[in-house]
Amino acid sequence: MFSGEMKSMQKKNYLKLLVVMFALLVIITLIYMLWILPSLRDDIYQEKIIHTREMVDVGISVLERYHTLEQTGSISTEEARQQAAQMIRGMHYGERGLDYFWINDYDHHVIVHPFRPDLEGENVYDFEDPEGVPLFQKFVNICKEDGGGHVSYSWQYYEEGDRYEEKLSYVSCFEPWDWVVGTGVYLVDLEAVITQRRNIALVMMILFFGITSGLVVFYYKSKSTESELLESEEKYRLIADNTTDIIYLLDMDMRFKYVSPAVKKIKGFTVKEAASLSLGDTMPPGSLRRFLKVYDRLVATAANKSNEANRAEQLELEEYCKDGSKIWTNTMVNLFKNEYNTPVGVLVVSRDITDSKVKQEVVEKEQREKAAILDNLAELVTYKDPEMNILWANPVAEKIFQKNPDQYLGRKCYGAWYGRNEPCPDCHVQKALELGHIYYGTINSPEGRYWQVSASPVFDEGGQIVGIIDTALDITDLKNAEHELKSLNEELEQRVRERTAELEWINKELAAFTYSVSHDLRAPLRSIEGFSEAVLEDYGHKLDEEGRNYLERVVSASRRMSDLIDDLLKLSRVTRQELHRDRVDLSAMVEAYSWYLREQDPNREAEFVIVAGQYVTGDAALVRIAVENLLDNAWKFTGANAKTRIEFNTTTRDDRTIFYISDNGVGFDMDHAGKIFNAFQRLHSAEKYPGTGIGLSIVQRIVERHGGEIWVESNPGEGSAFYFYLG
Repeated sequence: MFSGEMKSMQKKNYLKLLVVMFALLVIITLIYMLWILPSLRDDIYQEKIIHTREMVDVGISVLERYHTLEQTGSISTEEARQQAAQMIRGMHYGERGLDYFWINDYDHHVIVHPFRPDLEGENVYDFEDPEGVPLFQKFVNICKEDGGGHVSYSWQYYEEGDRYEEKLSYVSCFEPWDWVVGTGVYLVDLEAVITQRRNIALVMMILFFGITSGLVVFYYKSKSTESELLESEEKYRLIADNTTDIIYLLDMDMRFKYVSPAVKKIKGFTVKEAASLSLGDTMPPGSLRRFLKVYDRLVATAANKSNEANRAEQLELEEYCKDGSKIWTNTMVNLFKNEYNTPVGVLVVSRDITDSKVKQEVVEKEQREKAAILDNLAELVTYKDPEMNILWANPVAEKIFQKNPDQYLGRKCYGAWYGRNEPCPDCHVQKALELGHIYYGTINSPEGRYWQVSASPVFDEGGQIVGIIDTALDITDLKNAEHELKSLNEELEQRVRERTAELEWINKELAAFTYSVSHDLRAPLRSIEGFSEAVLEDYGHKLDEEGRNYLERVVSASRRMSDLIDDLLKLSRVTRQELHRDRVDLSAMVEAYSWYLREQDPNREAEFVIVAGQYVTGDAALVRIAVENLLDNAWKFTGANAKTRIEFNTTTRDDRTIFYISDNGVGFDMDHAGKIFNAFQRLHSAEKYPGTGIGLSIVQRIVERHGGEIWVESNPGEGSAFYFYLG
């Protein structure tokens, strides 16, 4: 029975609860229909007003953080403003991530406007919306008068350039930098939010109408506290999730508690992967040691409660990417503290500076190379201002003048180097300053040394001289050598003049001797030859065979002597004759003389192989003598052959064209090749191969006078080939 009563009571209580819940549902429905629905639009509108103000507060908190870094001296004012502006530019929110912040200053210049970057840097004092409202004037006036407030106006609707919608924005001033920070929402977007909120409210009302009042109160209180925490956390998470830099939160044991999504784009890790790593896995040992050193210093500063307890520190670190590569980051490290100002974690913000670091390293390498070049030049190089004060000098200055940089930097060059009160006479630096362009010269310094100098003005963008590069090379030894060489040249020229006069006298004597030989020796020879021929003609029949043989030998010897005199005279003329260089057709010259040889012995079977189109630069008369002597030589020593073959052709040696005349004559042993170009040297008997033995000497003289060379290759019974070239 007791059990039944209990069940009945439970049922009654359950029914009562249902009645209460139904009554609550009816009441809630009536409230929703009669009061909530009509006020929903106003509530959402007020919510957006509050939300825009809160978002501006988030932006202001970002500016305050960088202002704090500026005040503590961690970064300069310019760096603080640039980094703050960059952070604001990267902050977007909203369901589609299209809502943004803008910044302008009190002078109506746009600092940041992600949606309209074309306005950045521009003066927008006269900028109006389609309704004629001067927007930025209004933003500045509200900030100056009230410190901030809400503004309604028409603005381009997202990417739809021709569509303008009413927008509600909140602006606030950041007085330390005289900046106006603003953000806003389009009112047309509130309709979608209202519909969404209405549907959500209906569903929530149906789902939760049966919850007891006590549980609702308890849930509300607990959730109220949690909501406040989440709201505070959401503000910072909103910033962290949308910044282009990587933001890490670590606990005091160096374990990752939060990693921003930017880690995926910059390092390739997902947020989960990055959070699972140890700190040592994220960077090389050297970077890790420097990071921990900064961390220890921040902890020690916080423990001592010094004035720098809230100061962040910056350093450059190498960090690993997922693919194993490395990047350089500019990393800001600061302690994260609770409400009791006790460190509970570490805030790390890393910005990828790899590109700028590489460029910086290239520039630094170039600077080191340039410095090394300047430091190792033999020249003295200095840079001076237009008043001739030394601003920089390479190490050569210390060696030359035996002075430390402190003794000459910032001083006038003429005073620092030579102790003068005014510029040196004929000062090249002064001349370059007066002329306005580079000046070269040679000077003799007061200590008696010679210098090869140049002075090159350096101009600014306005064309004004702002400095001058002065170079000086000590050429004293060169000058002394030049004077000595000049003296030697003068002495040599005197010797040449004396030698020339001596040679001219010798040549005159040689010419006189040649004339004497030509006239004084020829007359007796002609007499001997003439009388001998007369005796043979008139009295030969009276002489026996031996007597006629003697006279014929006298006539033959006289003729050989006459030929020898002719060849000696020819050799003398070849040696003394002045060269007249022209373009000579060797092929045509060989061709012409080959026909002459055929005419001299028409019964000989002979073949001439002559390559066409071969030219050389030389004295035509001398070249003809050389060619004819070589062809005569080949013709003579092939006379005993059944068929004579003589070839004129070319070959190459060391990229030089070599001419040659070859034959199929008797040839000779190359052991005797060294004597073949000597006068009167014969390798074959005169009876079988007549001649004076001077022809090849004449050829050699002609070739050498042209700066060329001649040599021979031969084998007994296989003929000979004479190779030559002219310089």
